[in-house]
Amino acid sequence: MKRTIKQSLVLSASFLACLGVSKAASPTVPSFFARRDYTGLYSQQVVVADTNGDGIPDLIANDDGGIQILFGNGNGTFRSGPATNTGWRAGLNIVATDLTGDGTVDIVITGGPDGDNPPLGVGVCLGNGNGTFQDAVFYPAPNDTGMGGNPVVADFNGDGIPDIAAVGSLGVWLFTGKGDGTFNPGVLAVALATGAGGGLGAADFNGDNNLDLVVALTFGGTDESGNGFVVLMGNGNGTFQAPQAFSEPKKPLSVVVGTLTKGGHPGIVLSSSAGAYLYYGNGSGGFSGPRGVDLTGTPAIGDVNGDGLPDLVFPGVNIVFGAGGGTFTKPYSYTVDNTGGSHNLVLADLRNNGLTDIVTDAQDAVSVLLSRGKGSYEDGLWTAVTGGAACGASADFNGDGKPDLAVNTPTGVAILLGTGKESAPFTAGSTMTLANTGCLYTGDLNGDGIPDLVVTTPTALVAYLGNGDGTFTQKSSTPIGPGAVVLADFNHDGKLDFATSGNLLALGNGDGTFQTPAAFVSNPPSGGFSNIAAGDINNDGWPDVVLTNNDIPYGDLYVLLNNQTGGFTQVPTSFGELTNQAILVDLNGDGNLDLITSGIGGGGNYVYLGNGQGGFTYAVGLEGPAGTQEEFVMAGDLNGDGIPDIAIIGTGTIAVYLGEGGATYATPFDIGTGPSPGMILLENLHGQLSSAGLPDIVAPDYSGGVMVLLNLTQ
Repeated sequence: MKRTIKQSLVLSASFLACLGVSKAASPTVPSFFARRDYTGLYSQQVVVADTNGDGIPDLIANDDGGIQILFGNGNGTFRSGPATNTGWRAGLNIVATDLTGDGTVDIVITGGPDGDNPPLGVGVCLGNGNGTFQDAVFYPAPNDTGMGGNPVVADFNGDGIPDIAAVGSLGVWLFTGKGDGTFNPGVLAVALATGAGGGLGAADFNGDNNLDLVVALTFGGTDESGNGFVVLMGNGNGTFQAPQAFSEPKKPLSVVVGTLTKGGHPGIVLSSSAGAYLYYGNGSGGFSGPRGVDLTGTPAIGDVNGDGLPDLVFPGVNIVFGAGGGTFTKPYSYTVDNTGGSHNLVLADLRNNGLTDIVTDAQDAVSVLLSRGKGSYEDGLWTAVTGGAACGASADFNGDGKPDLAVNTPTGVAILLGTGKESAPFTAGSTMTLANTGCLYTGDLNGDGIPDLVVTTPTALVAYLGNGDGTFTQKSSTPIGPGAVVLADFNHDGKLDFATSGNLLALGNGDGTFQTPAAFVSNPPSGGFSNIAAGDINNDGWPDVVLTNNDIPYGDLYVLLNNQTGGFTQVPTSFGELTNQAILVDLNGDGNLDLITSGIGGGGNYVYLGNGQGGFTYAVGLEGPAGTQEEFVMAGDLNGDGIPDIAIIGTGTIAVYLGEGGATYATPFDIGTGPSPGMILLENLHGQLSSAGLPDIVAPDYSGGVMVLLNLTQ
């Protein structure tokens, strides 16, 4: 029997549609104008290198000496590769390079085989050429208790063989190479009585073709002010001249070297908690500066916009573009996954197309921003909303055939009108002032064919009738308590009613007003309900209700079947989980509504198949993005194959599970959104044919806007 629902249902948790389902052997992976996130790595550093010899850059994630490889696909995306336990219990920093000249990437790592406990030094992990590495060979720095910072691999003694320089609490250690991937015992090349350990960089600062060093003196001072940094001019034979000392910044956290002016000489950038300090080299071993940049974190130096001027890219991501003469513009920002804090940033051409892409590392995720050229990166399209937006409702509010968006703000409701344009999918529309706005929902409350809005507050549901031009007129305010809302025609009179997770049902009068709400669950749990969904669960043509139980530690969902006489009959259930969201949608194409639940506190997401009579059977569990504490689930067809997909949003990252038919799902991939998304919706925003079935993703964001991820799937 073909199932129809007379009135549209607007679920508090998602935008969804009833979708026909067909079996697909291998789902098409959709492409979005968005950054890609790779979560669950728990890494402390990311490095880019071709670890398997296919000519495509890979990502190397460092997790305390454990190495996780993500193989490059050549288009700026990556797939899971092998993990290697190097036997190194604490890996502070790694460098990927070819130590033997055989074309295979090897790894040099600082720290120690026994954690942070002495002895400390460097480890060498030779590569196997397939993304795996051999156990670390340990080269100690005798009596040094503070080995840290990034090692530098280069020829310091002029024999054409790579050496390793590393900085510890005693000074700079040099491990000269033998050419076969092994090294001589470490020698304290430069003793630094004031202490070191904050970072190391190498360049030819005086033009004599010998590598020089710059050392950040973070540790070892007599107080918390630190000691600045020193420059060590190299003699070309593995020895160095007396330190040239600089006092600012007092306590540098890291150091980066590179050209800071067009065609200029190598300079130095030191990061500190107060910002970045820039020193400009004169090519003769002298420096001018410092000049300050008010951004923190270790930057990368490179020409990211192709104008020939060096730019600075800071974790976060914040880009200051070179403006000539060693000056820089104000920051231009891109959002990345910073879950657990930012660690490092790498500039690399990931697609071998001559463009500079950005790779960043956080505790729980690696993020990739692909360059579009001229300093622009794929990270969604942002529309600013004053005060931020948490929830949204989508409809064509002004009748121009383009979907619009209503979002709640701290002061009321803002309407964003769809433009149908890729470059700017929304333009500002009307606003309504309303105190303490909660989520909002859309439906035709008065039967005139124009979408209307209902908006929740802690004490009332406020109804606005659409005028057909994108503006609204307040019609009513119905007293309710806090909670989520669904709109449906529960009594089959052709008028939209509403039900809330606060256990209230109000029948609609068909003019934008509602009758007095009344309780519809006779035995609610003591902790109340957390959310609500509505749909025809038993295929009788009447909308039923699912309520998520707020009881702790475990609570069952309440499944209520419409008894067609103004009430509901509860179906016994035994889900045994704590949830904060429920979605009803046919996932396996059998004509019965299935159920997706979202757990509280990152507690997991679960799919249950409906039997068409009110019963549900567990099918599969789906994890959200790693490191996420709160999750929001959405169901819809993202790749146009007619099979519903599931997207789980976390802290700035969306995990996408592509449906394979029969409620089975492909391995998820992650895409990025804004820093603080409240929910996700689907809208066809940029003018592609609706028949293609390729919706865009829209995410209202608490931080001050709406992020749109355009669906670019061909």
